[in-house]
Amino acid sequence: MAQFYLPSSGALYTDLTLLVNTGFPPTAAPSALAANGIYTVTPSPDPYDPGLYTTEPSFVIAGNFALESWVATPLPLPTAKANGTEEVQIAANLEVANIVTASGYSAEVLAAAGAALEVDRPAVYQTVIAEQQVVSDNLAVQVEAIDAATTVDEINNIVNPPTGIITTSRTGNDFNDSSYISFVSTSLTEADTELFIPGTSTVIPYILPNQFNGTSEAFNTGDYLVQIREASTGLVLADFICPDSPTDVDVPF
Repeated sequence: MAQFYLPSSGALYTDLTLLVNTGFPPTAAPSALAANGIYTVTPSPDPYDPGLYTTEPSFVIAGNFALESWVATPLPLPTAKANGTEEVQIAANLEVANIVTASGYSAEVLAAAGAALEVDRPAVYQTVIAEQQVVSDNLAVQVEAIDAATTVDEINNIVNPPTGIITTSRTGNDFNDSSYISFVSTSLTEADTELFIPGTSTVIPYILPNQFNGTSEAFNTGDYLVQIREASTGLVLADFICPDSPTDVDVPF
């Protein structure tokens, strides 16, 4: 449904209400509407999590059109914590359910196997149970981090971590210059992140305008795990295995 914005009053009309409120039909050319102070909205999706923020549209006039963006107001912190906790629980439950479905075993069979000591557990179940354990361990970390958060943005970083692509590589155990190609977040910027190499406890800070500098002997041989972290808190946003030739790594957080 089309929308139309009137800067003079701040009113926002749809194609069903424009004519009755202004006398102008929604089928009029955008240039004709703009000449009368009515601008056809170029919409954009609301990128904010409604469990964490309330939002209102904002408009910038560009020619005959009103370009839509969104202004967010954080919900009260206790409310955001409750909603954020529920969101990560739902996501973890779905991930575990998918693991169970892919395994071919029933949840009841896996629960029975999981109740046994690992040394007594049949090996055919162990891989699936280990995958479930990774999810449950990660959920515990997320819930604790949400409980400790002091701002709604911190919660958003946990519940809705950034997405992006980083171009990166290594030469032997040396980490090479790397940079983001894309980075999408409503609560973080590239400059809010750092790279961390757990094997050597190496921190690689973000350098403006768009760079992680190369670091010699950043890796132990055979261990090329890299974490993308929130610099202020150490929260792990994503991880990847550093490739040995320049590669655009799509990190689906």
